[in-house]
Amino acid sequence: MENPGSTYHTALKAFNELRSRGLKLGELQYLSLLYKALREGRYERVWGGYEAFLEDEKQEKVGTNPRARTTWPRLTPARMQMHRFVLWAMLDADRGQAMTPFYQSEVVGKYNVLRIHEADPFNFLLRMECTIKVTGEQEHGLRLRLETLLNTMERLELHTSYSSTHGLVRIILHRPEIFFDFSTDEEDADQDLEAGVDTKYTAEAMGKMIIEYMARFPCAVALDPKRLSIAVSAAAAAGQHDAAKLLLEYGLTQRVPIDAGSFAHAVESAPDDASRLKVADLYMHAKEHDLVYITQGTDSSIVNYLLQHAILDGNFKHMMELLHEMQLYSNKASNRTVDELFKSIAQYRAQVHRRGDQHEGGRRRKSTECPTVMELFERFPNVIPRTVHSFSRGIVQSLFAGDLAVALDLMRSALWNEDVKLRPEIYSQLLYPLLAGGQRGGDESSDASVFDRLEVERCFDRQYPRQRTHLNSLVVNICQSNDDFSTMLVCLDRWQVQGHPPMSRRVMKRVFEVIWKQIQQLQKERDEVLFGTTFIVDGMELSYWAFLVRYRRIVTWDAWTIEYAIVRARTGRLHADVVALLAEADSRGLVLNSTAYVVSLCVLEEVGEPSAVVACAERMKANDAWEKAVSKDPEVQEILNRASAKLEEPTVQEL
Repeated sequence: MENPGSTYHTALKAFNELRSRGLKLGELQYLSLLYKALREGRYERVWGGYEAFLEDEKQEKVGTNPRARTTWPRLTPARMQMHRFVLWAMLDADRGQAMTPFYQSEVVGKYNVLRIHEADPFNFLLRMECTIKVTGEQEHGLRLRLETLLNTMERLELHTSYSSTHGLVRIILHRPEIFFDFSTDEEDADQDLEAGVDTKYTAEAMGKMIIEYMARFPCAVALDPKRLSIAVSAAAAAGQHDAAKLLLEYGLTQRVPIDAGSFAHAVESAPDDASRLKVADLYMHAKEHDLVYITQGTDSSIVNYLLQHAILDGNFKHMMELLHEMQLYSNKASNRTVDELFKSIAQYRAQVHRRGDQHEGGRRRKSTECPTVMELFERFPNVIPRTVHSFSRGIVQSLFAGDLAVALDLMRSALWNEDVKLRPEIYSQLLYPLLAGGQRGGDESSDASVFDRLEVERCFDRQYPRQRTHLNSLVVNICQSNDDFSTMLVCLDRWQVQGHPPMSRRVMKRVFEVIWKQIQQLQKERDEVLFGTTFIVDGMELSYWAFLVRYRRIVTWDAWTIEYAIVRARTGRLHADVVALLAEADSRGLVLNSTAYVVSLCVLEEVGEPSAVVACAERMKANDAWEKAVSKDPEVQEILNRASAKLEEPTVQEL
C-alpha cells in the first residue's frame, strides 16, 4: 500500500483488507490513497477519500497518537498534505470555487506544526510546494506545478504573499536543478556532468530566473519594494552574491525602492572588495534618486521572516547581521522569531556542554563564541521584547542548554519588570535542577546552591503569595516525568519541613507512580526476588507504607489514600504493606471500598493469616461492603470459606 509505484486500485484493495481485520489505520495510509488517486487523475476519489477520512475520524476508526486533554489540537504534516492534494484535485478539476470554502473550514485558524499560515488556498499551495515534499513523489513536475499556480493567480489577479514569495525565491536559489533543464544531447550531457551542477547553475542565471518570473507574472509576483528586497536578501543569505547584485541593478532600472538592509546583506555576501564597492556604488546611486527606504520602528517586518530562515539554515553569521540590523532600526522580534532564536542558541550550547571528548579549554572557547540568552537580551534590547513570553522561553531554553546560572539571571531580570509575571511552571523548572543538584552535584557550569533555591522560592512567593503547595506539586510532576525518585524525596522533605498544606490526590498518584516504577526497575534487575525482600533507596525503604509514615504530616490520612496505597502495594507484591495499611485503616476507623477489601483478603490468604481473613470479612459485613464485594468477585466467598475451614481444622483433630 505504501509502495510509491503501486496503483490506486492496488492500494485501495490493501487498505480495505487491513480495515476488514479491524485495524486502525493512520493518517499516512489515508494520505497514500489520496496521493495515488491524484496522480492517476481520479479527482473525485481524492476529495471523496478525504471526506471518508473525516467520517472515520469522528467514529474513532483512525489511529492517532495519544494527546493530553490540555494540549491544543494541531494539524500534522500528513493532514496538511491531504489538504494539499484535495486543493490540487479541485484546481485540476476546474472546481476553483470550492477551494476557498474548503480551505477556510479545514486549514484557516488551526495551528499546524509547519507554521504555514496563508490568507488564501493558492498561497497555501505555493508555500507547500516550495517547502514540503511527499516521500517518493517525483520532482520533475514541481516547476510545472509552481507555474500553474502562478498562472492561476495571475488570471485571478491575486498577489503572492511575502512569505510565499520568499519561499519561491529560496527554492530557485537552493534547488536550481528544478528550474534549469539538463541537456538532452549526450555530448552536452557529458560536458554538464564533467562541469558539475554548481558551474551550470550560476548565481547570475538564478537571478535572471527570478527576474523572469517577475516579468512573466506582473500581478502574481508584483515588482514592489518589499518583494524585491526579499529577493535580494534571500540571494545574499544563500551566498549567491551575483544574483543579489543583479536584482539590485534590476530594481534601480525599474525605479523600485529597495530596503537599506538588503543593500547591507548584499555587501556582506560579497566575495571581495571590488564586489563590495560595486554594491556601495549601487547604494549611493539609489540614495541619490530616493530609491532606498528604511523599515524602522515596526514590530513586524520581513526582517523577522529573514531571521527565522537564517536560524533554520544554521547561518549564524547572517543571523547576527540581521539582529544588529533590527537593533539599529528598532525592529521588534515576533514571538515565533524569539522562539526559534532561543532554541537555536540553546541547541548549540547544549552540544558544547555535553561533548565529553573535548578539552575544557575547547568547550569554554566554543561556548563564548555563541552568546547566551541573557547576552542576547543585553545586546539587542530593541529587538527582543521584555515580555512574559520572551523571559519564559529564555529561561526554559537556557535550562535546556545547561546554563542554569543564565536562567537564574533571567528570572532576576524578569522581576525588575513590573509587567512581567512568570508562570508557576517556570519557577518549577528553575527549582527542579537546584533540588536535583543537592543529590547529584548539579550543573557543573553553574553555582547552584541552597541560597539559589531560597531565592527562587522567595521570588515565587512574591508573585504568588501562599501558593507554595502548587509550586511543590509542579516539581513533583517533573520528577514523575523524569522518573527521578531521589529529587522527589528532596522536594517532599522540604515540603514537610516548611509546613505547607498536604499533598492533593493528584500529587499522591504521581508520587505512587514514581515509587511503583522504582520497584519495577529493581525487581526487573534481579532475576529472582525472594518473598519479603526489602529495597533501600537513598536511605528510604521502598514501600508505600514507609513512604506514608515518613511524610505523615503532608499526607491526608483518609480512606482514599489507604485504598489507593493498598491496591498499589498489591501490584508491587508488597504484602507487608497491605497488612500494615489495613491495620492503619482499622485503627483510624476508616471504611474502605470493596476493591481495597478484596485485595486485602487475597493478600491475607497468601501470607497465611486465616484469622485475619475472617476478621476482615466481619469488618466488611459490618460496613456493608461484603455483598458488593461478592457481587463483583465470587472468589471472595471462597477465600472466606477456605480461611474458616483452616481455623476449624485443629478443633476437628482434637475431637
